[in-house]
Amino acid sequence: MKKGYIFFAILVSPPLLAQTNYVQNNANAVNPGTFNILIGDAAGNPGLTGNANTVVGPNAGNQLTTGSRNVLVGQNSGFLVSSGTGNVLVGYYAGQAITTASYNVFMGNEAGYNNSSGAGNTFLGTSAGRANTSASQNSFIGQGAGLVNTTGGSNTFLGFEAGKANTTGAENIFIGANSGFKTTTGQKNVFMGGGSGYNNTTGSSSTYVGYLAGFGNTSGSENTFIGSGTGFANNTGSYNTFVGTSSGIANQFGNNNTFLGHASGYNNTGSGNTFLGMSAGIANQGGNQNSFLGASSGFSNTTGGNNVFLGYEAGRTNTTGGSNTFVGVVAGRANTNGSFNTFLGVSAGVNNTSGANNTFLGNTAGSNNTTGQGNTFIGNRAGLSNTTANDNTFLGNGSGENITTGGANTFFGQATGNNTTTGERNALIGYQAGISNTTGDGNAFLGFQAGLNNTTGSDNTMLGYSARPTSGTLQNAVAIGANATVARSNAIVLGDPTNSSMAVGIGTNNPQFPLDVRGIIRLQNSGTIKFTHLLNPNLHNGTTDQFLTVNEVGETVLAKQRLRIDNVNQWSDKVFEKGYALKPLPEVETHIRQHGHLPNVPSAEEVVKEGVDPAKMDAKLLEKIEELTLYSIQQDKKVEKQQRRIEQLERISQVNQRQQKAIDELKALVKQLMEKK
Repeated sequence: MKKGYIFFAILVSPPLLAQTNYVQNNANAVNPGTFNILIGDAAGNPGLTGNANTVVGPNAGNQLTTGSRNVLVGQNSGFLVSSGTGNVLVGYYAGQAITTASYNVFMGNEAGYNNSSGAGNTFLGTSAGRANTSASQNSFIGQGAGLVNTTGGSNTFLGFEAGKANTTGAENIFIGANSGFKTTTGQKNVFMGGGSGYNNTTGSSSTYVGYLAGFGNTSGSENTFIGSGTGFANNTGSYNTFVGTSSGIANQFGNNNTFLGHASGYNNTGSGNTFLGMSAGIANQGGNQNSFLGASSGFSNTTGGNNVFLGYEAGRTNTTGGSNTFVGVVAGRANTNGSFNTFLGVSAGVNNTSGANNTFLGNTAGSNNTTGQGNTFIGNRAGLSNTTANDNTFLGNGSGENITTGGANTFFGQATGNNTTTGERNALIGYQAGISNTTGDGNAFLGFQAGLNNTTGSDNTMLGYSARPTSGTLQNAVAIGANATVARSNAIVLGDPTNSSMAVGIGTNNPQFPLDVRGIIRLQNSGTIKFTHLLNPNLHNGTTDQFLTVNEVGETVLAKQRLRIDNVNQWSDKVFEKGYALKPLPEVETHIRQHGHLPNVPSAEEVVKEGVDPAKMDAKLLEKIEELTLYSIQQDKKVEKQQRRIEQLERISQVNQRQQKAIDELKALVKQLMEKK
């Protein structure tokens, strides 16, 4: 094949030394391969066998032997290239150290100056990639770009001194003057914008887009900063995402943050935060694990952590409060140090300052609460006026709307407890239950409009549809059942008093009477049962001849007492039978003296121990009465006999008296006669 030798010679006889130029008109190679262009003193190698090379400049490609398709332009450019192929080296000492490396493009004085074996690199600009030795697949464009890179590969540096300090860092993309300026070993970074990632040294896998974005980062990794000045002061913070001008600008050490919006997280140093919206979390410093979404949400937060603020100015003034969740426009806006609150709805908890452990769900729910704690308000306007009250639970639109300082209330249902202000410890459940209550305490109302009339009454229980007191001031009153009403304090009413068919069952599911009880009714503490339809006019001083019993149909009646015996032998008529052994009274007297009671009558000890049968006792007492009757009869007979004797003696006495009188009269006559003589 015909060789195509091309010799460029300047046809001037002696060498020209004018202007320090050396003009060569002789061939530089004895056998210079094929399709090569060699221009300049010592350009190319005399033993060149490579093809399609373009070598221009003194000592350019001086060691080139077998290399092909190289373009070497400039003094000492590609000086040591021997077998390298496909290199484009343009500039003073450009790629002068390359030996066998191929497919490099170096343009600029000393571009790729120390590159020896690195391949597939593109260095454009004075000293671009100057220190690169074996690193491959780099693209450095701009004066001093990748200046000290040695073995770091697959980097792209575009801009004045972009990635200037990189040594072994690989797979980085730096675009912009001084971008990634101090990066040494950091890898897989993308810095776009003047000064972006300027101080980064070992930080890796970060993306900084914008003027001075991530400017102060040194070792922080896996960050994404987009916007002018974003993450400006970040030092070692990692896993952060800042999007928006000046977002996260002061963050130094915080990790795992996500800021989206102008100046969002501006002063942040905390970790695990998510701020979305203009100025969201702008003052946050040491607060961690916060999520702020909405313009100015969490605006003043400094050290408060574990907060979730969603909505325009949600939690705006929160500083140190933690573990709060505010969702809705201006929800929890005034909160400062209150913690463990959940506010959901427009203006929910808007005035809360230090109140803690509150849950407000609904537009304006708990909107006036300031320091109240442990409250749960669910529904539009629920707990609207509550300020300092604690431990309230309101569920339903307008429930507890006017409560201010009353605490420990539970209201379930629309407008329940709507007018309660300072009342405490109330449980109101049902539509408009306790709606008129104002200051009443300790009430329990369950049912539609239950406790409707109560205002200041306390400790009342109303259960059932429209169960209510007739007065608003009753105390400790109970009404149970639909339309049940109670008219006095300390009273319990079951059922609607106007319903004549009302029946209450205890121990039965089918009561037949107003009170139907299966079982035992026990009365304690001297309790009594009063029957207004059973009056006993014969009761005097606790004694009566009537008693309470039931008739043949089980109805209660007041009856006179009647004792029954099983047979005639149980009665005491035997005392009057012939042959009855009536004890003599002296024997009875002896028994009484010995035992202290009548014969055949139980003693007091026996009665206490065993009790007595009333019928048998009455029979025994009648026996003693009948015995007493016999004793009386005996005594009467003796008295009658004695009376007859007395009467007989009296008759004798009368005869004697008459005889004595006759004697006395006779004596007088005798005396008279004697005196006459």
